Amino acid sequence: MRPRHVRWVARTLALACAVLPALTLGVDISDPELSNQMDALQLQRVTVNAEHNQRDSACYGRFLVNACRADVARSRRMALALIKQQELALSQQQRVLLEQEAARAAQARQETAAQQELDRQARLAERAQREQDAVQRNAERETEELERQARVAERVQREADRAQRLQDRADLELEAQDRAAAQAEKERALLEKQAEHAAVAADASLSEGQAEKARALQDKRAAHAAVAASAGAVAGPEARQRALEQKRAEHASVAASGVSGTEARQRALDEKRASHSATIIAVPLKAASKPLPSTPAPAAAQPKESALARKQQELEERIAERERRLREQKGSPSVPLPSSH
Repeated sequence: MRPRHVRWVARTLALACAVLPALTLGVDISDPELSNQMDALQLQRVTVNAEHNQRDSACYGRFLVNACRADVARSRRMALALIKQQELALSQQQRVLLEQEAARAAQARQETAAQQELDRQARLAERAQREQDAVQRNAERETEELERQARVAERVQREADRAQRLQDRADLELEAQDRAAAQAEKERALLEKQAEHAAVAADASLSEGQAEKARALQDKRAAHAAVAASAGAVAGPEARQRALEQKRAEHASVAASGVSGTEARQRALDEKRASHSATIIAVPLKAASKPLPSTPAPAAAQPKESALARKQQELEERIAERERRLREQKGSPSVPLPSSH
C-alpha cells in the first residue's frame, strides 16, 4: 500500500472516530434495547468504514482510480446515511423515552412534594392535636386539683363542724351538770330548810323548858369542874374514862326520859362542851402534879391546850349561832347559855 493511501485511511478512521463520539455523546441511552440497537449501528458503521477503506485502497490498483474511489465514497455515504437515519430514529425514541422519564420524574417529584406536604400537614395536625391534648390534660389536672382542694376544704369543714358539735355537746353536758348540781344544791338547801323548820317546830314546843335546861347545863358544868378539880392527882386516861362513863350515863338517862331528838342533840352538845372543859381543867392539874425536871421541858402541852381551847370556843360559837338562828326563826327572846370561861 502506498504511503498516500495509508494517510487517507488514517484520516478517514480519525474522522470516523471523531464523529462517533459526537453522535454517541449527544444521546443518553437509558433503555437497554435501544442501547443494544445503538451499539449494533456503531458496529455496522465501523464495519462499513473498514470495508470501504479496503475498497478505496483496492481502487489504487485499477486504471480509473478516481472513478473507483468516487464510487466507494458514494457507497460509503449511502451506507453511513442509512446508519445515521437509524441512529436518528433511535435518538428520537431515546428523547421520547427521556421526556417520558423526565415527565414521570417530575410527576414523581410532584407526588413526592405533595406527599411531603401531606406528611408535613399531618405532622402539624398531630402536633396541634398533641398541644390540644396537653391543654386538655392541663385543664383536667387543674380541675382535679380544684376538686381535691374542694374535698380537702369540705373535709376540714366537716372536722370543724364535728369539733363544734363535740364542743356544743360538752357545753350541754356541762350545763346539764351545772343544772344538776344547782338542782342538788336547791334540794339540799330545801332539805336543810325543812330540817330547820322541823327543828324550829320541835324547839317551839320546848321553849318553856329552855331556862330549865340552861340551869341544868350550868349545874352540870359546875359538877364537871368540881370533879376535875378533885381529880388533880389522877392521870389523864383515868379522867377521860370517868368523863366517858359519865357521858354514857347521861345518854342513858336521856334515852330513858323519852326526850325528843332536838333536846337530845342539845344535851349532847352541852355534855361535849362540859367534857372539853373538864379536859382543859384536868390537863393543867396533871401537869402541876408532876415534879419539875432539872432542865426546862419543851412547851409541848401549850399547843394541845390551845387546840382544846379553840375547839371549845368553836363549839360554843356553833351552839350560839344555832340558838340565834332558832331565835330568829321563832321570834322569841333568847335565854343565853352560861359560858364556861
